Amino acid sequence: MWFLARRILRDLRHAGFADDEAQAVRQTPAMWAQLTDFYRHGGCIERVEAAFSAATGQPGLIRFFHPPAPAVCTHATFGSLAHELGHALLFPPQWQPAASFADAQAYARSRELGEAHAWFNQYRLCRAKVGGAPESSQVQWIENDEDFGTRPVDLFARIAECEAAGWGEAQILDELAVLNANMFPSGMGEGNFKTYGQCNRWDWLQATQPPGSPFRRFIAQLPRAPNADDQKLLMKFNLFTPAAALPAGGADPLAPLAAALGGVATRGDLPALYALACDTVPGARPGVAWACARAGGAAPLAQA
Repeated sequence: MWFLARRILRDLRHAGFADDEAQAVRQTPAMWAQLTDFYRHGGCIERVEAAFSAATGQPGLIRFFHPPAPAVCTHATFGSLAHELGHALLFPPQWQPAASFADAQAYARSRELGEAHAWFNQYRLCRAKVGGAPESSQVQWIENDEDFGTRPVDLFARIAECEAAGWGEAQILDELAVLNANMFPSGMGEGNFKTYGQCNRWDWLQATQPPGSPFRRFIAQLPRAPNADDQKLLMKFNLFTPAAALPAGGADPLAPLAAALGGVATRGDLPALYALACDTVPGARPGVAWACARAGGAAPLAQA
């Protein structure tokens, strides 16, 4: 046991953990139990030299990305490790390939529930943290379901509210999954404003839709490759989720939108894009809640 503990602490320090954070990992029983279980089943922690600070987790591998000095990896913390352990150890369906899901909503839901488990794990372990810097809040910007506006939500405070109201674990995870669908991933690059939910649904369409499908026909009508704004708009208004929502033949109801998007010269004007979609596809409905309802899901709208 001592050699495993020494190896884990060595890996944490190599990954950029300060001594007090590494010791907090060691001294917090629930965290140490998860981390030793991760290692005993072949897992490892890696340091990756990169142009940015980030952390990722998957079964068997957690990585901390380090920018060039003098910058530091701000993700080398107890809380980030707790989050990535949630990805590595919990809810395996999040790692199934897109093609194994029947529709975009089912795939996105699995990914969003994976993030929900990671956030819930982070909340629980941070509450149990012994030593190191306190981690009592996690504020994320959440996109409104009905438009492109945003609002800050403290995820830890939201979980505590749900617990105080008597919600069970499944209800809390469902709430976190809906919040995650409207949350913004880190490391998206300049000018890319897609949410997790929009990314997930776009990825499923890209991976599964055959030639001649409504999605491929629409892409072919664009005078250029779809940019991040196009992708965000199409996913926000649920235009291909589920794919059966659009007719397979006859007049294409999205042809006016394709033509209009081709004429948009300025990137990043989200209110103008929203108005454009409303004008050219008046029957479209925005939001994750609408997508869930059309796909037969029951995810409630998250409340701030």
